Amino acid sequence: MGTDKMTQFLISIMDITPLSDSLSGDKALYDKAFKLVPGYRQQKICNLKNDAAKCRCLAAGLLLNYTTRTFISGSVSGSITGSLADNTPTVKNIPFPVTVSAAVCTYAQEYDYETACIANGKPYFKEHENLHFNLSHSGNFAVCIVAGMPCGIDIEGNRPFKPSVAKRFFSKTEYHWIYDTENVSVQAERFFRLWTLKEAYAKATGNGIAAEIYAASYIPDTDSDGLCFADSETAAHFQIKEAEYNGLRIAAVLSDSAF
Repeated sequence: MGTDKMTQFLISIMDITPLSDSLSGDKALYDKAFKLVPGYRQQKICNLKNDAAKCRCLAAGLLLNYTTRTFISGSVSGSITGSLADNTPTVKNIPFPVTVSAAVCTYAQEYDYETACIANGKPYFKEHENLHFNLSHSGNFAVCIVAGMPCGIDIEGNRPFKPSVAKRFFSKTEYHWIYDTENVSVQAERFFRLWTLKEAYAKATGNGIAAEIYAASYIPDTDSDGLCFADSETAAHFQIKEAEYNGLRIAAVLSDSAF
């Protein structure tokens, strides 16, 4: 992997509805996709009892393969691949949408790198220490990031949020920011922006949400419409990337340090 990739990342998203429709229908697309993914993922899918969970797991495998291949081969334009040289928290042209059909048709098994998990469950490529990835899903969408640095990603939204969660887990500044408007829709958007960042940060460090829920807090960025770390020391080593897609909030956190 070239040195330029060390500061780059690619975020992609997939609507998994075609897999769900296929599994409940003729199963042709689902079966074709299932045969492509590695054996460990096939076994994981088979162990799942819920059809929706099976489709999410299968979509994750498809999307990881597509995103890894695309990132390494550079087969998308630079406007799609992000860079840490641009420290703007809100990003355009991200995430890059990938259809199930496209992922199946272009599947390349040479990019099915062997994965493992650290103690807290964060996945990594076993034999590619300078290549990092992370996955998340919400509803009918799966999202993936592949990067040249440690990273975490989360996607949330299109569901009610509980004020009690914000009061318990958010800082006073974060909580007040959510409720300095009476617009319930804006409150929900702000809640999920904060929550996705907390999840993404916990996944980037690999320590898990239970350990990191209070570790980092966020404030509005005065130079953009995004959020930034409240603590300058954390901000010196991590970057935030935020996006919106079909009413869902997506947050990625990238680090210049290994964990």
